[in-house]
Amino acid sequence: MPSSETHKTAIANLRTEMLKLDPDTYQRIREDFYRIGDNLKPLADALEIADADLGGHAGPLLDEHYIFAQMYDLLRKSNLGGVV
Repeated sequence: MPSSETHKTAIANLRTEMLKLDPDTYQRIREDFYRIGDNLKPLADALEIADADLGGHAGPLLDEHYIFAQMYDLLRKSNLGGVV
């Protein structure tokens, strides 16, 4: 885990770069970031529930659940959420 100062610097650097963008590009990135964030967790949860509903051994739906759960965890580590 990066130090607090390193993390603050990374966010500040990202913010500086984002502010260089034209407003439409900035807004598109912002909206896409939140659209992904709002939908990844529900998708991962739905895949896990669907797998359980089918019963039996863990299947391909649960494999997909793990992929999307990891994606959600990675998204939460992104500095972009602290900027947009």
